Amino acid sequence: MGSDSRARAREIAAGQWTFALFIALCVALHPGWVLKTNEGGMSNYGVHVKTVVPYTVALLTPVVLSFDVARRAVTRTAPARRLVSLLRLYGALLFLTLITTFPYTLNVGFKDLHIVVGVTILVFESLASWWLYRETRALPGVLVAQFIGLVLAALTFFGALHVLFLSQLITGVAYAVLLVTATRQILDESVGP
Repeated sequence: MGSDSRARAREIAAGQWTFALFIALCVALHPGWVLKTNEGGMSNYGVHVKTVVPYTVALLTPVVLSFDVARRAVTRTAPARRLVSLLRLYGALLFLTLITTFPYTLNVGFKDLHIVVGVTILVFESLASWWLYRETRALPGVLVAQFIGLVLAALTFFGALHVLFLSQLITGVAYAVLLVTATRQILDESVGP
């Protein structure tokens, strides 16, 4: 594996670990928003003084690092070019999630916009996970977990369940694992001998 591909994969992993750790900090600061029978989603942490800073760091770090990896990646193969596009789109969707979080409690229009962005990133992560798996053929169990999370999210969206945070957690972790694995493999193949 080339040192550039290892460095890019570590950068993506750092963004995903930062996301996870700062969301965990939010949960530790105020577990009641997501760990209850009718749980809310991660965005609850972006509208409260106690958790807005860790929530912002959680989302902004993978945005910045995804764009940075996309900018500096060697893209000599079609999969590497697609990965770079995927990283840019992921960064943009995560940034939209962040900026639509802050006003979503103000009125129905902002709430609806935030829901549309949230559904979009969830579907994006699921489709991207499928592509990442298809390119690497690594970690089929993680792909299954991704789609279990998607089904839980759909059931929550339609009111059959109330497990939004759990579905976000499952889909996000699965996507992160596949993204880091694929970044390492796809960019290594792009560098070549």
